[in-house]
Amino acid sequence: MKYIKVFNGVNECDIYLIGTAHVSKDSVEEVEKIISSTSPEGIAVELDDRRFFSLITNENKKISLKKVLEEGDFIKFFIYLILANSQKRIGESFGIKPGSEMKKAIEIAGRYGVPVYLIDRDINITLSRLIDKMSFKEKMKILWELLNSEDEDLEVNDDLLKEMVEHPEKFTKLLKEISPTIYEVMVDERDKFMAKRLFELSKGKNSLVAVVGAGHVEGIIRYLKKLESGDDIDLMELIKVRRKKKSLTKVLAYAISFLIIAIFLYAVYYALNNPELLEMITFQWVLFTGGLSALGVLLARGKLITALVAFLSAPITTLVPLPLAAVGTIAGLVELKYREITDKDLTGIINAESIKELLNNNLFRILLVATLSNIGASIGVFYCLGKFIGFLG
Repeated sequence: MKYIKVFNGVNECDIYLIGTAHVSKDSVEEVEKIISSTSPEGIAVELDDRRFFSLITNENKKISLKKVLEEGDFIKFFIYLILANSQKRIGESFGIKPGSEMKKAIEIAGRYGVPVYLIDRDINITLSRLIDKMSFKEKMKILWELLNSEDEDLEVNDDLLKEMVEHPEKFTKLLKEISPTIYEVMVDERDKFMAKRLFELSKGKNSLVAVVGAGHVEGIIRYLKKLESGDDIDLMELIKVRRKKKSLTKVLAYAISFLIIAIFLYAVYYALNNPELLEMITFQWVLFTGGLSALGVLLARGKLITALVAFLSAPITTLVPLPLAAVGTIAGLVELKYREITDKDLTGIINAESIKELLNNNLFRILLVATLSNIGASIGVFYCLGKFIGFLG
């Protein structure tokens, strides 16, 4: 536990920062002991609205796979999934649920009639900012290392958890060396955010207790001192998710899309006075874009209804901007309607030890359906374009 007295421009406030390991029994006991002995006027916890309601209702809010498929944000989805699953497995090995110390703080606040304040940034904003700031190379590196880490490599035990709480700077320094971007977004930005929230909450209060991860304590104290000395922290800047600029890849994708449309429409125009040629162009476009997209669904062991939808939609979706993505989204959403995603699927996709296990995983099957239907339609598009250019020439 760390203590700091802060002058916030209105009054002085004692702030007790309890640095915890989110999967440690000792952390839970320390939270109860300190809150009971300090009798604070408010208890702040390292939670946002989503995690707070999930914690107090004992419900693990499912990630919306529909939203993931519509947005195509697979990397954010997998990073969130891997990190959550890793914390859950570590907690299970110690017989404690992640976030138990936060829940204990909330329970004690209710017992004493003390208000609870949620001071952390929304997890979706944090992950979005992380993905925006990470280079493609860094994303692939982190995903590879997380997916290929073995349980025995972690060697998490009571001594390590104690070390993490007592000397968190060692681990935050290591994280900074491994990935400066992850350190900046997951640690430093949140230190600023929570420090600013605490500083504002301290106005009009004599004492506060804040329950946060051990790795955030020193950073929060550092920024509280800066705020006390007159510096400011712009919370709006810290919750801003930048609109992605049109990258060269996206510009190229749009260019290819319009080129495909132009070639197809010119082929149709060219064949207007030749009914047989027009029929052949239409038939080949439907057969190869729709047929290969449906074949992709079947190769992924998707439902027959999904294959039918892919067959019917691919000839149309390949003629709209970003044509190589839309049919996969539709196929994935249809497959999702007929496959229930459970916690077992969410964790199984990470812990699978064979291709067979992955293929029996509903989550993986849906993502595979979306991917292979896209690939099939793409092959059909370029095959047809080659044929059209041939007879037009």
